[in-house]
Amino acid sequence: MKKRTPKTAPEPGSPAEPQPHAEQRVEDVFSRLSGMEAARAHWLPLWAELASQIMPRKSPALGQRQPGAANDDAVFDSTPAHSLELLASALGGLLTNPALPWFDLRLGRGAPDDEGARRFLAHCRERLLAVFNTEATGFQACVHELYLDLCLFGTAVMHVEADPDCVVRFSARPVGEVYLAEDARGVVDCIIRRYSLAARQAWRQWGRDCSAEVRRQAENSPEERVEILHAVFPRPGRDPLSPASRDFPLASLYVEAATRHLLEESGYLEMPYMCPRWAKAPGEAYGRGPGLTALSDVRVLNAMSRTALMAAEKMSDPPLMVPDDGFLGPIHSGPGGLSYYRAGSHDRIESLPVRVDLAAIEAMTERRRQSIRRIFLADQLAPEPARATATEALIRQSEKMRVLGPTLGRMQAEFLAPLIERVFNILLREGELPPWPKSLPQGSLHVDYASPIARAQRQAEAQNLDQAVRYLAPLLAQGDPFHLLDNFEPDAIARHAASLFGLPSDYLRPVEAVRQIRQARQARG
Repeated sequence: MKKRTPKTAPEPGSPAEPQPHAEQRVEDVFSRLSGMEAARAHWLPLWAELASQIMPRKSPALGQRQPGAANDDAVFDSTPAHSLELLASALGGLLTNPALPWFDLRLGRGAPDDEGARRFLAHCRERLLAVFNTEATGFQACVHELYLDLCLFGTAVMHVEADPDCVVRFSARPVGEVYLAEDARGVVDCIIRRYSLAARQAWRQWGRDCSAEVRRQAENSPEERVEILHAVFPRPGRDPLSPASRDFPLASLYVEAATRHLLEESGYLEMPYMCPRWAKAPGEAYGRGPGLTALSDVRVLNAMSRTALMAAEKMSDPPLMVPDDGFLGPIHSGPGGLSYYRAGSHDRIESLPVRVDLAAIEAMTERRRQSIRRIFLADQLAPEPARATATEALIRQSEKMRVLGPTLGRMQAEFLAPLIERVFNILLREGELPPWPKSLPQGSLHVDYASPIARAQRQAEAQNLDQAVRYLAPLLAQGDPFHLLDNFEPDAIARHAASLFGLPSDYLRPVEAVRQIRQARQARG
C-alpha cells in the first residue's frame, strides 16, 4: 500500500529533484500503454453507442463532453435509462446496503475460537462497516456509479487509496479512462489510468516533483488541464525482504503524459483498483453486461419512438395541398391564421391524408419496453404482490435471488473480496484496528457475505437441513430407540445453521466458553 503524506507545495519555479534511470521506467509505461490501447480500441465505439443510446452522461469519450450538455440526440425513450438505474439501485441494496451489515468476519477452519479472537473480529467488522458507511470516504456515492457502469458497459473500476484525512478514500473511475490487462489466470493485474488535473491541482499534489512546464502552468494558467498517467503493474525481480515501497509486489508510477516526466514512483501491497466484470468472454479483458444484451432492443425502441413522434406530429399538423394560383399571399396554417384567396374561386386548402395506426405502433413499442425491462432484471427484482402469503413471498424471492447467483460469484471474486481485503489491510497498517491477536494465525479470517443474494443462495442448503430433520422427526418422537442422534454432532449443526441464516459471529459463544459452561453444569448436577 502506498502511503502518501501531505506535501507542502513549494513556490512555482522551484527545480524538481533529479530521478536517475526514470526515463527507462517511463518508456516501459508508454510501451505498455500502446499495447493496451490497441487491445481496447475496438471497445470504444461499442461503449460510445451504449452511452449515446441509453445514458449519454456515461460517454467514454474523454475530453469531448461539454459540462452540462445533455448529448441525448439519439434518445427518444427513457425506459432503458430508467431500467438501468433500477438495476444499479437494486444491486446497491442487495450487495452493499448501508442499512444492513452486508458482510461478516468469521474464523476459518482450525483457527482458535476464543474471546480474544471474537473481540478482534467484532471490532474489525464494526470499523470496516463504519468506513464503508461514513460520508467522508465517499463509498456509497461511488459504488452506485460503479453499478451503473457495470450494468451498462459490463466493466467498472473503483480506486481505493489511503487518505491522511479519512484513512480510506473511494473513487469510481470512468471506464473510458482505464486500460486493463489480465494475467494467465484471467485476473486483472495491470491497469493504466489516463486522466487530467488542473495545473494547480497537480502542483498541490506533487509540488517540486512536477516538470518545469507544469510549474509554469501552475503559475500563469492554474486551471489549464494536465494529462496524467497512473500505471499499476506487477514488479518483476523485486526484493521481497526489502521494506521499501519500490520493492512492493505492485509498482505504481505517476507520469505526465505530455512531457513524459515521472512524477512519483512507489508501490502497493495489494491492487488498489477493483475491476468487476458482469460477464466475460474468453480471451477478453473487458466485460459484457445487460446494456450490451439490450442494445438491439434499445436501437429499435429509439427508432420506433422517433417514428411514432413523427407520425403523431403529421396527424396533428398534416401537410397541406394548396392550389398554385388560387390564393393571395402566404398560407398561414397556425391558430387564428388568415389565408386570402381570389373572390369567386372554388379552390380550397386541403390536408394530405395521413393514415397511421398509432395503437399498433404503441403496442409494438411497449413490447420492446418490456423486453428491455426483463433484460435489466426488472421482473426478477420486482416486489411480491400483497396477496401472497409470507411463505410464498419468501420462496419466490429466494428463487429470484438465485438468478443473480452467477453475477454474485463474479462480484464477490472481483469486487467485494478484494475491496474488503484492501480496506482491512489499510486500516490495520494505519493502526485503526486492534493489534493482530497472537493466537490467531495469519490468513485465518473468512469473509461471510450477508447480502440478500448470498442468503438466498444458502436457502437451498437450509432447506436440505430442514428436510432431514423432518424426515427423522417421527423416529425421534418415539424416544430415539435406534440411537439415531449418535450419528450427528448437535453443536456443529447449530453453528452451521447460524451461519446459514447470517447471524453475526458474536451471537455465538466461543467453543471453549461452551465447554466451560457444560463442565460447570455437570459439577453442579
